[in-house]
Amino acid sequence: MSYLRFHLIFNIPLLVLLAALTGSSPWFTEEFAAAGLVLLAVMLFTTPWDNLAAKWGIWGFPREKYTLRIGYLPVEEYAFFLLQSLNVMLAVRALFHFVPTWASGQGVLIGRGTLYCLAASVLPWLFVWFQLRWLRKRGGPCVNYALHLAWFLPVIYGQWVLAPFLFLSHAGLLATVTFAFGTYYTLADIVAVREGTWHFDEKQITGVKLAGLLPWEEIAFFFLTSLLVAQSYLLLLPSDLR
Repeated sequence: MSYLRFHLIFNIPLLVLLAALTGSSPWFTEEFAAAGLVLLAVMLFTTPWDNLAAKWGIWGFPREKYTLRIGYLPVEEYAFFLLQSLNVMLAVRALFHFVPTWASGQGVLIGRGTLYCLAASVLPWLFVWFQLRWLRKRGGPCVNYALHLAWFLPVIYGQWVLAPFLFLSHAGLLATVTFAFGTYYTLADIVAVREGTWHFDEKQITGVKLAGLLPWEEIAFFFLTSLLVAQSYLLLLPSDLR
């Protein structure tokens, strides 16, 4: 299965379905703006992370499985960033449409205390960074993928510092979207790995796998990114649309 065929089977039909679910609801300018900013942030944030992992060889893509490479990644990989993010945001919109009680209208109040907490978060993250370096020295290359996931944690934490009440008021929505897409992409990934669409370096994963194929680190990636996209979209929507 080529990477393009993967998108045609798992991403494009889902995108069309989710778009159709709320097709009758008019889009507001603020929704387009929020979605656009999330997609821009996803590309800027994920591109160096994914390229670095591919450069290290944590994962790779057989040449016959993709069309063109930019940097260390196939163009289909960049498309995956965007398609997954669009699917998650459309699902959030669909849930607001079909479960209107989940739209709490919660605002975000950023006061001086919030900014102090956000600035103070640098200290524990410096501690975490030193701990990760120590773990890398002790664990060797088998922890590379697991440590690579730490790229996402400061952003998730920072968003919760900025808008804890917003996310708590939408805990059901966030849990639903995270579980649904984390599970969906995990199952799709099992198919892709079995078909050889991409592969992982056995020396750079801990070896704990689902179905004997999919590293737990890969599963964690899909849950973390689904949560991060859903949170980011909520954070950028105006209060009357969330």
